[in-house]
Amino acid sequence: MSPQLLIDLFNYVLLASSKYNIDPSHSEAHSMNILHFINEGYNARIDEFPILVEQKKVIYCSAILHDMCDKKYMPEEEGLKEICDFLKNTIMLTTEEIENTKLIIETMSYSKVKKNGFPLNLGTYEQAYHLVRESDLLCSYDFDRCIVYGINKDGRKRNFIEALADAEELFENRVFKYKTDGLLLSAYARSRDATLTRLARIQMQNWRQIIASL
Repeated sequence: MSPQLLIDLFNYVLLASSKYNIDPSHSEAHSMNILHFINEGYNARIDEFPILVEQKKVIYCSAILHDMCDKKYMPEEEGLKEICDFLKNTIMLTTEEIENTKLIIETMSYSKVKKNGFPLNLGTYEQAYHLVRESDLLCSYDFDRCIVYGINKDGRKRNFIEALADAEELFENRVFKYKTDGLLLSAYARSRDATLTRLARIQMQNWRQIIASL
């Protein structure tokens, strides 16, 4: 890999976000944040699963691009086709790498895992899949990011207070249950749950204080 990979991937995110009106909660800032968790999770796994070394390009591509085909913003198949064309023609991935990047992207979301479970055809890419999937979940502990999404969803019909209330409900019913729901499999991801939960609750409490002081 080389720095050019990040240049190409983030250029794609910027162009796709502009084309499909992908809001800041799922565009370049999210793609940057997920890489921090990818890096930590990768370093925590690499001694036990050295195969991740040769799969690192697939990991980076699926992590950075996974929301560039999100059905919240576009027809999923359209976005996936554009991603695969980009991976073939610009990133120059092999057919196997493209197929596994696509598999990770189209099966990693919270809603699909809750509905269908984990895919059974991951083969040697099982740890790469869970690394990307768990990193995305760890990003979602950011309470303010959830508010940003709420403000922008449904054609920006929700105001800030409504988005704040929606975010609180989502965190109580979903995010704070990731660990007990069995969605955090690795020791690294489980170890981050307590800290990230504490930080999210601080954000929530700060907003309550701000609202109460008005």
